[in-house]
Amino acid sequence: MIEDVGEIGCVVVYTCRGKDRILREGGSQAWRIDMSRASKRKFLVCVQNRNETWGQATADHQSAFLIAKISRIEKSTENGSADRAIIKISEYAELSFPDAWDGNRNPVAYKHLRDFGIHTFEDLEESLSWTRLGAQINFGDIEPAEMPGDDYVAAEVSSPSAGNNVGYEEPKALTVDEAKIGLARKFGVSIDQIEITIRW
Repeated sequence: MIEDVGEIGCVVVYTCRGKDRILREGGSQAWRIDMSRASKRKFLVCVQNRNETWGQATADHQSAFLIAKISRIEKSTENGSADRAIIKISEYAELSFPDAWDGNRNPVAYKHLRDFGIHTFEDLEESLSWTRLGAQINFGDIEPAEMPGDDYVAAEVSSPSAGNNVGYEEPKALTVDEAKIGLARKFGVSIDQIEITIRW
């Protein structure tokens, strides 16, 4: 057993999804990550991003609200996310750790458990209430299988304290096909269902 539990590495994601949706999907997705590097980490920590409203957020903005044991990392099956991954989990516990995001524009980070107040075995296994993902949980109304995915671009935001213009980039020009792909991902529909009209 590692004596200094705080040195254990974790993948940290800045996600619009809330706890119930993450558990319903069996993990956190859809991320552009180095799957090999992420696979070496044992834990996932989810930090809430409330800059978008589609993810059914459950925690305060920029608060770490969930820690989970990573079971595997595989390609996401979410609509339009073939180049992204899902971080699958086997057990989880709720966290309440405020101001857990430093404003990094990349919504995936690699940190240590000590960054979230976890330093000892007791902090990890006794102070947290762990639940196996297969346990019966009532999620209420189940949403459609195809929903908007965690938008990588939308998640790339600076913290409010970093200043209004920090990291701002002028939006790039899109082709019609690129715009259709983006809208299909946003609304969870197929590209064939998107029509764009340009009026001169």
